[in-house]
Amino acid sequence: MASPESAHGSPGPSGNRPAGAGQEENRMLLLSSADVAAAVSLHEVIEAVEQAQRLLGLGQAVNSPIYTLFAGVDPAILPDPHGNFQFFSAYVGGDIRAEGIASSASCVHNPTRFRLPYAVGLQLINDITTGLPLAAMERSRLTELVTPAFSAVGAKCLARGGAETVGILGCGNQGRTHLQAFREVLGVTEVLAFDPREDILDHYVTQMSQQTGLAVTPAACAEEVIRGSDVSAIAINPCTPIVRDEWIAPGALVIALSGGGCELHREEVYAGVDLIVMDGPFSYGPEQAAKRQAVRIADIVAEERTGRQSDTDRIVFIHSGMAVNHVAAAQRVYQSAREKGLGIEFDLL
Repeated sequence: MASPESAHGSPGPSGNRPAGAGQEENRMLLLSSADVAAAVSLHEVIEAVEQAQRLLGLGQAVNSPIYTLFAGVDPAILPDPHGNFQFFSAYVGGDIRAEGIASSASCVHNPTRFRLPYAVGLQLINDITTGLPLAAMERSRLTELVTPAFSAVGAKCLARGGAETVGILGCGNQGRTHLQAFREVLGVTEVLAFDPREDILDHYVTQMSQQTGLAVTPAACAEEVIRGSDVSAIAINPCTPIVRDEWIAPGALVIALSGGGCELHREEVYAGVDLIVMDGPFSYGPEQAAKRQAVRIADIVAEERTGRQSDTDRIVFIHSGMAVNHVAAAQRVYQSAREKGLGIEFDLL
């Protein structure tokens, strides 16, 4: 909502206060899902995520481990259903100069039982000098942009030259935004899509064909998508082993979004592919990846490590939520929201 009344009855923000500006007024900006969507484009988020990964690879960013609230807790003491609550924080230097912390709850029952997003939460951006919160924004819309943006950065670095066919496993929100993100970095001409829910798949094929003008073909199974795609993204919940090593064609890139590669039959896939790329040491990567000396995507983006070495390399890129990506994107959202007069501003102190 543009130019709203603030919590104290004054007009919404009209200027831009970058992090660390040290202004005396302690004004905080509250941004809804609609505000986040109106503030930035997917292209801008891809740029922010790529910059964050480059800075991380160059040692100019700090990404904290993910803290999971209920890790190791006896499920018997928890309500049913309940969410998987996680907390992230990061600092991003360079031209971004931002820090922030986020809370996120992943609730597999939300879409079907409550018609809510699978992942919900809040992202804070703080002044790097005073520590005061500058903005709080709804995180599910931010994640809908950041997750495919990260996949797009991976595809830009790891896809073979001339990659044209994209595969989408899981045709929900992430399936839609992943196709849009891949079109930003690849010359996509054909799309293969599969979802175990036939009605969701049919809707996806119709909607994305109309939106993109591309040939979006419904596949009969997951195997057909992986075998026939140059680049594929797996966005199916709940996460169970799906992809076999023999499905991955020479030159193909498979992107798994769980963080732990649980979409893959890991023993055989990790043993068979030419390169395993992960988001970082705090990913949920199993021992098999460590034994193969998985490469961190940030080091490839920063050109500190080599990624693809030939057009026949078979590569898997495994990632999940990284705080540096969200902080970099949220800083872009915050600055744009101030320029556009979005959100509600109020006195925190």
